[in-house]
Amino acid sequence: MSKDTVVVIKSINYSEADRIVTVFGRELGKFTLFARGIRKINSKNRGNIQTLYTSKISFYEGKGMPLLTESESVASLDIDNLDMNNAKRILFLLNKFLQEYDPYPNLFDALQRALALNLDSRSMNKLRIKFLKEMGFLNDFSSCIYCGSKKDIQYIDSKNFALVCKNCYSNSNSKPLGKDPYGSSVLTEIIDNYIKRIVEEI
Repeated sequence: MSKDTVVVIKSINYSEADRIVTVFGRELGKFTLFARGIRKINSKNRGNIQTLYTSKISFYEGKGMPLLTESESVASLDIDNLDMNNAKRILFLLNKFLQEYDPYPNLFDALQRALALNLDSRSMNKLRIKFLKEMGFLNDFSSCIYCGSKKDIQYIDSKNFALVCKNCYSNSNSKPLGKDPYGSSVLTEIIDNYIKRIVEEI
């Protein structure tokens, strides 16, 4: 019997009562489980294995797909206050770029922090930047692309997806980040476009 703490990132109904579930585990990375009978009203696992819920699970690894046996809820979501567009952005990253059984415990922990904040724009953008770094799609994202300064970072170069300080702003086609950089709609849009470019290139 194997165990892990996981976040559900995808589920597909199978037959009348079963479901095939893709999870992101802290120890094992992304993998797929067969959840037998989970769609039945009296299923003990039904309430724990929902998209973006976190659970401790036990599963049997035999021939074929691992079989979910037990689950214990660790954290659920405040659905009423969850930004569904931000949830879709995060689920896209996790499903698109994570490779099976390739663990990223630091990324898993960052996901937990963002989920605890209901994936508001600030936590969602911080998580996406960390994700892009972990996946090797983004180098340094803490200093000005032109002079290397870490001070007075107030702008972002949308073409190069890089930060720009106020002293170098006149040398670039940058956009202001405003008083709340991570929560900025400008940053959200630029990250959206950067991810789209990555997908087109791979």
